[in-house]
Amino acid sequence: MTADVRVYVFSSKSITNIWAGYGAETWAVAIGSESTNKGKITKASKMPVGSFGILYCEPWKSFTVPFVTCSAPEASSKEAEIWSDEWMLPFRFKALANPRNRIAGSEILALPGARERGRTNYANYLTVQGNFAFQASTIDVRDWQQIVTRLAG
Repeated sequence: MTADVRVYVFSSKSITNIWAGYGAETWAVAIGSESTNKGKITKASKMPVGSFGILYCEPWKSFTVPFVTCSAPEASSKEAEIWSDEWMLPFRFKALANPRNRIAGSEILALPGARERGRTNYANYLTVQGNFAFQASTIDVRDWQQIVTRLAG
């Protein structure tokens, strides 16, 4: 049995937003209804500094920019300068690769841990839906190492 690693996946509707977050070394999530915002705040409070994360580009259906968090999400803060809209729960990160490199979601299924676990949908292995922001996916450590190696290469 191999070890697992927890990875937080954050989705974006555009590569432009990913480049902006990468340049600012900051990420944040969409502001929703009062009830969904409360859930995000609760989950965000459980993401420790030093967590692994990765960005997901929805139009490309690809993963890019693996990172390590450098701050806790700020529940009382909004971010309005990096992107065109206002976003909540901003946190700082250090990127391990840039947005030029990406791995298609379908390629995730070929990784050894995903194969051994019989995964047939990458979005159920590395959860990409925005409503799962701040909810870690647990994946095989070998898969995380391959993802980082490929994206940082």
